[in-house]
Amino acid sequence: MAQDRPDIPTALRRAVLVEAGHRCAIPTCRQTPVELAHISPWAKVREHTFDNLIALCPTCHTRFDRGEIDRKSMLQYKANLEVLNGRYTDVERQILKVYAKRWAELDEERGDGKSFITQFRDLLKSGGIGFGDIAIHEGMWWMLSNLLDDGILALDYSHAEMKEGRLSRSAVSLTAKGFEMIERMVRAEPL
Repeated sequence: MAQDRPDIPTALRRAVLVEAGHRCAIPTCRQTPVELAHISPWAKVREHTFDNLIALCPTCHTRFDRGEIDRKSMLQYKANLEVLNGRYTDVERQILKVYAKRWAELDEERGDGKSFITQFRDLLKSGGIGFGDIAIHEGMWWMLSNLLDDGILALDYSHAEMKEGRLSRSAVSLTAKGFEMIERMVRAEPL
C-alpha cells in the first residue's frame, strides 16, 4: 500500500464485506478470503467510498487489476449486489449462487458449436421448461417466497415424495424469467 494512502476505515470495510456476504462479489466465484478493491483506482479518486469499493477474492482482484475483468462489469456487479441484498434473503441468494455456478459450468461450446446455454435458450423460446431442480423440504418453501413471488423459481411437484401420508419433499426449478436473471447476473448486466 502506498504510504500516502490511508487505511480503509473499519466501519466502511465492514459495510462492504457485509454487502458481499464476506465473499467475492462476482456471482460465479463467491470465494473466500476476500480483499477490498477500488472500482475506480485509488490513484484517480484518492478517497475510500462505499460506492467505489467492492469485495473480491485475490484471484478476481488480480484479474480486475490486469484488465481481464473490465470496470463496467465491476460497476454492474456492485449495482447487482444492492438489488439482490435489498430483495432476497441469504437462503434465496444461495439458491441464485447455485444456479449461477450451474450456468457458468454449462456455458461452454459443445462439439456442434452450440453451448448448452444456447440450446436451453432455444428451448425456452419454444415453450419454456424448468432449469435444474433443487429438492426442498415441503415445509420450507416460505424461505424462497420472494423468488417464488417474483416468478424466478417455480415449485415442481413432479419429484415430490410422500412420507407417512404427507408431502415431505418437493423441488423448485428456475423459470424462464429466472434463467434470464441468472444470465444477466453472470454476464454483469443490470438486474
